[in-house]
Amino acid sequence: MKAFTLIEMIFVIVLVGLISIGAINALPDNTLMNNTHFIYNKILEKKANALSFMAKMDDSDENRSVCITFDEDWLRNDENYSKVKFDFSHRVRVSSDVKTICFDYLGRPYNGNVDLIYFNNLLHKNVDINIIYNNSNKKIIIHPISGFVEIK
Repeated sequence: MKAFTLIEMIFVIVLVGLISIGAINALPDNTLMNNTHFIYNKILEKKANALSFMAKMDDSDENRSVCITFDEDWLRNDENYSKVKFDFSHRVRVSSDVKTICFDYLGRPYNGNVDLIYFNNLLHKNVDINIIYNNSNKKIIIHPISGFVEIK
């Protein structure tokens, strides 16, 4: 007979399973980078939404701004308004030195509410958003005045 025996087939299946386990463990964990890019893109999306408003002089400041509150609820609930679905890891922690950032219709970042008359809340220092996962961290920086966003 020229066929494999049952024992030979079981041995091959076990060997392939062990090799697969080793290969899966050798793959890098991109959870931190993926979640960082998700938050980065959400910030850029909110800034773009604020830029797209057509400002009228009789509109209130609130109608000409888009705000982000850096907490777990925002990350999980904001996805309901987006067509892009992303499984944000529950083990990733996000912290920021500014709780709420608003962008006006020119893309300028504010600490909290937008004040287009006196610019009281206009940011004058970098805002650091720290993303932490398994004792590793990434940082997203929102620069003052221009609202430029970068990953460090």
